[in-house]
Amino acid sequence: MKKSIFLSAAFFVFMLGLTAVHAAGPMDACTIFTRVEAESLFNAKAASQKSSRVSAPAGNICTYFFKIQGSTYSIRIKISSSEEIKAEGIFMSARDAFDRQKKARMASADTANKMRNIPALGEEAFWNGYDLWIVKANYLLVLLAHPYLPGSFISSEAMEKAREQQNLNYTQNMAMLILFKMK
Repeated sequence: MKKSIFLSAAFFVFMLGLTAVHAAGPMDACTIFTRVEAESLFNAKAASQKSSRVSAPAGNICTYFFKIQGSTYSIRIKISSSEEIKAEGIFMSARDAFDRQKKARMASADTANKMRNIPALGEEAFWNGYDLWIVKANYLLVLLAHPYLPGSFISSEAMEKAREQQNLNYTQNMAMLILFKMK
């Protein structure tokens, strides 16, 4: 499954011929990962989309919602520039926000158990069992793909483990597409 998701993402990048996005300041999350890209990742039509400004750290967020078999699933992209983060006055930069968030999660026994460093994404990346945090240049990305999980499971623990791995796989594919455009 992991290999097929990766191959799908690689094919998607090739087919769209994505162009790099060069920016030093704020970026729009719905531009850095478009509705078409979200629909391609989930292989489904998005039911709706929501975009808004966010804080702590400052930036903007874009969420795509999907209705599949009577339930709602989503893709969420948050992007914060060092410029926005510093102006907010809580953190000094994207790197500072990333480091402090990682340290806070590692200090909690509950979240530390789920933490995974993810190599080869941006300058540094970690998965906290729920979403993927990436620092690249002057940007902080917080990404989550929560797709439909097919199949049946022998226990709720097995289902949760499969869901977390699937979410991580999809989220990593999102990250590869976004980081490719940010070159």
